[in-house]
Amino acid sequence: MSHAAAAAKYVWHEDDEPPPVSSSVVPDEDVAHVADPRPAIVRLTHAWLNERGTPELQPWPADAFDAVMDQLQHQQAILDSLMTDTSTSEEEHFRLNLVQLDADRAKWLVRSFLRARLVKLETYAPYLASQPSEQVRLSDLELGYVKRYEQLMSEHMQSAVLQYLPEPMRGMDDPPPGGASGAPGGMVTAPRLDAPVFIYCRDDGGFLTLSEDEKVALLRGSIHVVPYRAVRTLLHQGRVELL
Repeated sequence: MSHAAAAAKYVWHEDDEPPPVSSSVVPDEDVAHVADPRPAIVRLTHAWLNERGTPELQPWPADAFDAVMDQLQHQQAILDSLMTDTSTSEEEHFRLNLVQLDADRAKWLVRSFLRARLVKLETYAPYLASQPSEQVRLSDLELGYVKRYEQLMSEHMQSAVLQYLPEPMRGMDDPPPGGASGAPGGMVTAPRLDAPVFIYCRDDGGFLTLSEDEKVALLRGSIHVVPYRAVRTLLHQGRVELL
């Protein structure tokens, strides 16, 4: 096996689409257990697309992310070793550069995915810190970051503005004028779940009711623009993907 072939064995390619997800309904509590047989880099790519296209933070893809990082580290170690090997020919160096290009593409994907999540972590930090049900979507590092970021933001707002306001108006979670008690306040930004999203149907999903007189047929391979809230569960089940 050539040096380039030894390194290229860790390069990932988007394999053919696996068999469609079963059309049986998956309960919400079992969504996290739906298996995805695609390679880790493919799953992370779609997690990146979903993260960029949805208004709320998506569940942390621990398995796919850890697998890609392990493979990247292993591949980069092989590349570094072969690049500095004096027995590596000029032709093999050229091939290794192509393998390095593919590894750099995967590294860019990882960075872009983390940046997309970081934007949401900082935008919705007070909301995430006050909603335990949302914190299960975060990794341990993200949860620690959100809590610290929210603490710093709260301390800054208290010292800069809130301490000068009347006592009943000093809380960041105070509801806006006319708002219901207990609802996120004007200073706490929550994701807008009714935002429109583009979806691709990986499986036949029956009819999606948007209103009393509007239904959408979710046929395999079809593309639609629908409110995110309407396909939230289908997205977590892997029946649809964002474009």
